[in-house]
Amino acid sequence: MKPEKIKVNRTLEGNIFEIVFLVLLIAVWVFIILALKKAPDVVPTHFDAVGHPTSYDSKYSILFVTVLTSIGGIIMLGSAYYPHTINIPVKVKTPRQYLLAIRMMRVLSLTLLALTATIAYTSLVAGTHGEPSAIPILAIVGVMFAVIVIFNVLIYKAS
Repeated sequence: MKPEKIKVNRTLEGNIFEIVFLVLLIAVWVFIILALKKAPDVVPTHFDAVGHPTSYDSKYSILFVTVLTSIGGIIMLGSAYYPHTINIPVKVKTPRQYLLAIRMMRVLSLTLLALTATIAYTSLVAGTHGEPSAIPILAIVGVMFAVIVIFNVLIYKAS
């Protein structure tokens, strides 16, 4: 059975999320470009479960991950206009559930952008000033999981 296609109109909330996302996206990429100029040629690119670096690579290799997470954030933000494409374990039926699913995707887009900045910072800045740690990255991923769980519970309760 195909999910019902819901028409999502532009709202003040949506516009605010999009403007904040765009401003932060530009700020994150300005930061990445400036950090790339100052970073050494080889930076940590992978960390173990404790947060210690286990792999090093060219500073430009970090661009691959940050480009992917930036694109992922843009896709998440755009998916708010197509809530029938959002894949969650809760059957979405009511307008309130759709609103929560849309809001979840918008919040996740901002947290993915925070992940982009944190990955860049951890590898390009923290890696050049002593021992880097993946703890900030793990914290952002934890926030993302919390957002997903909390919103799914709210969506379930809104049925």
